Amino acid sequence: MSSKRILGITIFSILFIAIAVGVMLHTSFLGREHDAVQLPDTSASSTPDIETEPDTLDRVDVTRENVQEVVSSLLRPETYRRNIIIQSHWDSGHTDYHISVSVTEGVTSLRRLSPTDVEKRIIVAPDKLYIWYGGDNTVFIGSIDSTGDGHRTADEWQMLIAYEDILRLDVSDIIDVGYVEYNGEDCIYAKCLSPLLGYTRIHFISVAIGLVVGAEEYDRDGKLVYSMTVGDSSIGSIDPADFTLPDGSLLIGSGA
Repeated sequence: MSSKRILGITIFSILFIAIAVGVMLHTSFLGREHDAVQLPDTSASSTPDIETEPDTLDRVDVTRENVQEVVSSLLRPETYRRNIIIQSHWDSGHTDYHISVSVTEGVTSLRRLSPTDVEKRIIVAPDKLYIWYGGDNTVFIGSIDSTGDGHRTADEWQMLIAYEDILRLDVSDIIDVGYVEYNGEDCIYAKCLSPLLGYTRIHFISVAIGLVVGAEEYDRDGKLVYSMTVGDSSIGSIDPADFTLPDGSLLIGSGA
């Protein structure tokens, strides 16, 4: 083999090795550069978390079709006291009944003052009814339907138009609903037709405590015949004396 041919092969081999090494180094560099890049995490939101205040939550829209469901979701407090005024209206005036209500452990105690200032005490327990008059030690004790006029709930003894009445209505008897502020409270407003007499009833139900805080009833001529308003109230506290019979028997707690 001639020296020129040997020299050509040698030069070609050197160039080939140089090119191969260069390609290897370039590939290695690209690999290290790729590993060093941190791609953004697209699964994470770029918007910071915002803590929503409870009073900014959207309120459920109340309609004639869903008001019964909304009302049925409200929970009354288990323990509370309040004073209510019931007025029966007629053409020349009205009659007032002042009622003090205490509720705890499923027992409702009423002090009902008539227009003639006669105090009637009524305690409605889950299975017993206690009735006596102020200053009298004689107590009527019977079942909750033993007074001769059928079963009467604690609400009925309070002379209340309770919001549970709404739940028994046909949707066609519900005239208007919405949210209003009544006597300083956020309330569900419901205007309904009483199917029995055809009277119009208006309920104001507190969103916060699930209790009716106002009610009105109008006859077929649009005259006010009944109203109910709430005075002082206290949630979570009662006076044990309200649940004590004249003989000292306590109807709640360990004395029940």
